[in-house]
Amino acid sequence: MTTGRPKRLSATEARSIADAAQLVKAGDWSTSHAWNVVAEDGTLLVVVTPSYGGSSRSGRDGWKWHLAALGPTGTREKWPTRQQAAAQGLMSWIRWVTATR
Repeated sequence: MTTGRPKRLSATEARSIADAAQLVKAGDWSTSHAWNVVAEDGTLLVVVTPSYGGSSRSGRDGWKWHLAALGPTGTREKWPTRQQAAAQGLMSWIRWVTATR
């Protein structure tokens, strides 16, 4: 897992990486049910985790994401599918890696 901010990328470079990224089960999926968005070179970009309702009976109520390099940072919006959460996470990753420093 990469930590810290990667080198700044152009929008074209970042979109190319995001377009080729894949959503795969995390190594600890059997216990966490988390999914990873991984670049072609194996870099972990985004982590997608199930979100559960307030009571133990309500079950999963969506999916959340966070940038892998930053870890879980506060509550994010919930998305109905893991694919939608992954797409939102990748859009945020693109903004992060293309931001002026």
